[in-house]
Amino acid sequence: MRWIAPLCLLFASQAQAAECIQAPSRTQACPHMVYRLGQLPGMEKPAVLCICASDFQKFLHKPKDPTDAQLLQLKKMQLESELGQPIDPILAVLKSH
Repeated sequence: MRWIAPLCLLFASQAQAAECIQAPSRTQACPHMVYRLGQLPGMEKPAVLCICASDFQKFLHKPKDPTDAQLLQLKKMQLESELGQPIDPILAVLKSH
């Protein structure tokens, strides 16, 4: 009976796989999808989120120098524009575990 809860979570996660948060410009399957419990703006309560970690990995590390910081800021703005939402809440979910 103890395996029922994880199994239900697995099926719930797979059901949400079609709604994974990823870069809209992605043309191939995400190589590193993660499932995390989180709550993004506009959500009534926390839920299991599917996130393509590969698309957000570069934003989780501190840039080496000011030039890299500017380039990263431009990439962040571009991704936010493509997604139509800020990525900071998504990064917070990725950092929380």
